[in-house]
Amino acid sequence: MPVTVRWLLRQSELHLATAGSSDDLSGEIDFVVTTELADPAQWLSGGELVLTTGIGLLDRTGGVADRAGCDAYVQRLVDRGIVALGFGVGLTFDDVPQDLTDAASAAGLPLILVPRPTPFVAIARAVADRSAELQYRSQELAARAQPKMTRAAVSGGAVAVLKELATACDGAALLLDDDGRVTQSAPAGISPAVMRAVGEQVRGHRTSSAVAIDAETAIVTQPIRVAGRTYGHLAVASRHEPRPTDHVLIGHANSLLALDFDKPHRLDALAGRVNIAVFTLLLGDEPDGAQVQTLAVDAADGDGRVRVLVCRDLGANAERVADRLVARLAELRRPAFGVARPGGDVAVLLRGTDDEKSIADLLSALPRSTRRHLRAGVSASVPLTGVADAYRDAITIAGAALRGGPVADRTSAAGASLVATTGGRQALDGLSRLLVDPLVAYDTAHGTALTESLQSYLENHGQWETAAADLGVHRHTLRARIAKVESELDIDLGSARVRAELLLALLIRQ
Repeated sequence: MPVTVRWLLRQSELHLATAGSSDDLSGEIDFVVTTELADPAQWLSGGELVLTTGIGLLDRTGGVADRAGCDAYVQRLVDRGIVALGFGVGLTFDDVPQDLTDAASAAGLPLILVPRPTPFVAIARAVADRSAELQYRSQELAARAQPKMTRAAVSGGAVAVLKELATACDGAALLLDDDGRVTQSAPAGISPAVMRAVGEQVRGHRTSSAVAIDAETAIVTQPIRVAGRTYGHLAVASRHEPRPTDHVLIGHANSLLALDFDKPHRLDALAGRVNIAVFTLLLGDEPDGAQVQTLAVDAADGDGRVRVLVCRDLGANAERVADRLVARLAELRRPAFGVARPGGDVAVLLRGTDDEKSIADLLSALPRSTRRHLRAGVSASVPLTGVADAYRDAITIAGAALRGGPVADRTSAAGASLVATTGGRQALDGLSRLLVDPLVAYDTAHGTALTESLQSYLENHGQWETAAADLGVHRHTLRARIAKVESELDIDLGSARVRAELLLALLIRQ
């Protein structure tokens, strides 16, 4: 409770009384000052109880100021924000001048009659002692409230913390998301108008604390942040101006909530370390069979298939890039399998259904300066048993990618990987897996001869008649088969480079 004019008038030992007709005695006294100046307003800051014997109301001839003079005197005090005027009688005046009483009543300024036996210093001491007492009580309340909030955080989570904070601050406590929507609050029954006002304040101060005070409500808002990560906003709304201890309690509650909200992130970090170990095993040539694959099953799509994304030539930044990509997957509430590899590459395990858009969204977590120099490639969709091969494919594809360009896939690798990869034989092996293996698999599954037809077509320089005769089929049949090859591999055989690399990929298998 603040020191109010009403409280002061109730102190019987001071023998104070009201002299005007003001009904508002709720003003809060910050300080007591004695002055006999005719215009003391310029020396005041607002919130004071001004004590005077009325010397300032006398004119130069010793006469008493008239009603107009009293009106001007009172109005200057009101404009300055004075809480009340105390008038000591028995010295300059035997009683409070009627013009001053009328002026104070008209302006709504509480006017207090101070009898001759009551020293002004006694009033000042009473206010100072009461203020110190209230400050001690407030600190004592905060000291009791802080452990209560801590216990509430452990046993009841965010809602329990809000309840304790609302009680301690004598107001309402709210949690909001970054868009200013109330997610939790205490106590029940907070008015919609207050909720709207709190939401507007949060939207206007997303990254900083703010205090707003109007005639009816005081609102304090703070972002809840840990290590640069924002988990929402804490707000307290009350009918009184926030006290110093209120700010202490709000800060304590903010810290408790931040720890509670950051707990899943710490658990995610622990799970991330496990995922790195699992993914590293999967990328090897001989992972520990079904046991390791089971640990990564959550990363697959509904059909149990995955893709491997490789970002190349990151050098010393590889660990940092891997951490950012893993953090982005965690933000998306997805299993996060990402690891820096020897040589400055980064590998990330994706769902088999992840498309160009979702991969671009993932890479948007990287700084623009990193993306400008990045070469990235993604494998085809494979079962978890094929992660090691998919990883090697993604390395080949990333080697064919343009630096700073879009993520390359099997389609864009055709016609580019050989010239972009330094290890010729290794590149051709990879290219064969990318482009020939799917055709062989299709032929096996459907009893077709696409692989044989493609090789004959390429070895005969695209001459339909010669290639068809070599295969013993009609040229229209060969045309249909080659069209099917283009469709299955999603390539354009009109490109000489594509034709050349396809022929090399076919020959490397022989």
